[in-house]
Amino acid sequence: MNTALTIIGLSMLIFVIVFYLKRANEKRKVRKVQEQLEESKHVTEREKIRVYLDEVNEETRKKH
Repeated sequence: MNTALTIIGLSMLIFVIVFYLKRANEKRKVRKVQEQLEESKHVTEREKIRVYLDEVNEETRKKH
């Protein structure tokens, strides 16, 4: 009887650990994707600023 309870207890513990690790892994993937998205937004803003400054420089050169 004790061995059956031990086996059931260990199997439940293993199930909980596996479920927890799977969920933690999914959260990590979501966080990584969100960080990449945030970085791409930052790069896009930089690119817009660079293009705007290039346009202003070109207009200034044409005036002089």
